[in-house]
Amino acid sequence: MMIIKHRATLFLSLALATTLMGCATGPAITGSHLLVTPVVYEYSVTVKNKALQHAQKEISAYLEQNEYALLVHGATISWNGRHGKTIAKHAQQWLIKRGISLDKLLLSEAKTMSKSTGTKQSNVTLSTTIHQVQNPACGYAVIGQYHRNNDGCIHEAMRWESMVYPENKLAGQGRLSIITPDTL
Repeated sequence: MMIIKHRATLFLSLALATTLMGCATGPAITGSHLLVTPVVYEYSVTVKNKALQHAQKEISAYLEQNEYALLVHGATISWNGRHGKTIAKHAQQWLIKRGISLDKLLLSEAKTMSKSTGTKQSNVTLSTTIHQVQNPACGYAVIGQYHRNNDGCIHEAMRWESMVYPENKLAGQGRLSIITPDTL
């Protein structure tokens, strides 16, 4: 009876060890080599001949067309001149009413001069930075040839492409907090 218990214990131990070790000779999925690129989109309107209404309509149309990108990724509004400031304030209020987070909205005066006349022109520039993921081309998976190609490349690529803020998932992005003796 003792030999049967000993064999059962030995068999269960071997089965557990085999299960924990698995049959794979290496990692199932290797990480993708991808590139996260910040792309800055800008839209600029210059108020010419005191056509404030026309410039305001252009900015309003741009805001409505790009509402999602501006609300999610934030906006920087820079302006020059009195009319530019009016349009910039209008754009700022429009974004606030739509629910943009205030830490994603920046309003500032641009300090540029007109190249031709050397005077300040009234203009407004709306810009937003969107981080886009560029993945490598993934080869086809061949059934029955496990670990021979880039397994998991397509899944990893789709995961990165579906992220709204891929820049937050990059390595070395402030996950470490350093305490110096001066801060203690």
